[in-house]
Amino acid sequence: MENTHNFIMPRTNLMGVGALKDLPTLLLSWKLKKALIVTDKNIISLGYAEMIETILKSLFISYDIFDGVLHPNPTVSFVQDGLSYFHKGINMLKRDYAFIISIGGGTNHDCAKAIAILATNGRAISDYEGYNKVTKPVLPQIAINTTAGSGSEVSSFTIIADESRKVKMTIGDPEITPFISVNDPMFMSTMPREVTASSGIDVVVHAIESYISTEASPITDHLALGALKLAFDYLDRAYNNGNDLEAREQMMYAAAMAGMAFNNAGLGLTHAMAHQLGGFYTGPHGVYNGVLLPYVIEFNCPSVPEDRMMKISETIGQKAGSKGEAMKKIHKAIRKLCTEIGIPEGLKQMGVAEGVLEELSQNALKDIITFTNPRQASREDIINMFKNAL
Repeated sequence: MENTHNFIMPRTNLMGVGALKDLPTLLLSWKLKKALIVTDKNIISLGYAEMIETILKSLFISYDIFDGVLHPNPTVSFVQDGLSYFHKGINMLKRDYAFIISIGGGTNHDCAKAIAILATNGRAISDYEGYNKVTKPVLPQIAINTTAGSGSEVSSFTIIADESRKVKMTIGDPEITPFISVNDPMFMSTMPREVTASSGIDVVVHAIESYISTEASPITDHLALGALKLAFDYLDRAYNNGNDLEAREQMMYAAAMAGMAFNNAGLGLTHAMAHQLGGFYTGPHGVYNGVLLPYVIEFNCPSVPEDRMMKISETIGQKAGSKGEAMKKIHKAIRKLCTEIGIPEGLKQMGVAEGVLEELSQNALKDIITFTNPRQASREDIINMFKNAL
């Protein structure tokens, strides 16, 4: 019986302390003339955008900066505002951008991907919700990462909140995979503790969901388990001391590995549910994931092979003698880690009301990310998981 797996990732991935220094050589070979930088005002204030400007100037590459990413949830309005940078004057003539550079975390990368789609394909970004709906090549993107968690810099997905519907759209297409990713931990040392926590627990969720996905393969398995171990070993250290460069670097590797794993194996219900919370309430995506994960694991457990549950438990330092024991230890270990890094125990603490759970559950079922969840869920199942997580 056929059992094939594709593996998609950026053409070049620059990783490690000082990795940014290798970017000019790559850009020089491209011989491109003009870039649009997509970022936010905080990244500019930290001086990170200026570092990229210096590189571009040295290569005689002109650029414009769009800094209209205003909060940590990429929205349709941000994308539309960014797209306006492709126009000038009353004649609305297109600027001659050759590529896009996103600087920041997942929000900035996701916005850049959406802008790249519309710049060459037109229409509204909601028209591309789902998978493989991009019909024309998009502008090439370079993703310079400043957080350790989203995996967007190495993935072929963008998650955009549609404010009018209060939902987050999942848009997936190999065409939007960045050409180059840059993961230099020096950019990550200034991450606030709450960002370290929310992005770091996202790594844990990426790793576990991709490992139990119906599209998992030996390649994604090793990436996922490796990322999971690194996150459990180093996230607490990075949270408690942002200047711990070893912890920052190891979390950077964990995030990239988990990103490569889920980009090819897929995710599951935890993310589908967190997306809807983010679309309705606009809270931190990773925190929603961290609160939801233990309850989704319990739901999925009957459909996950025993050896996989045991392996997850073993990887996070919790040996178990049975599948049920493994599930309980995983639940307890995740809650312990969340407590250590300041993630709330329940969704009520984040302002989630029980009255919206039915709508959120219905929307979660429509998310394409549910396709690779190991156990099929009904709307009632999802409502119950939401209630347990309150």
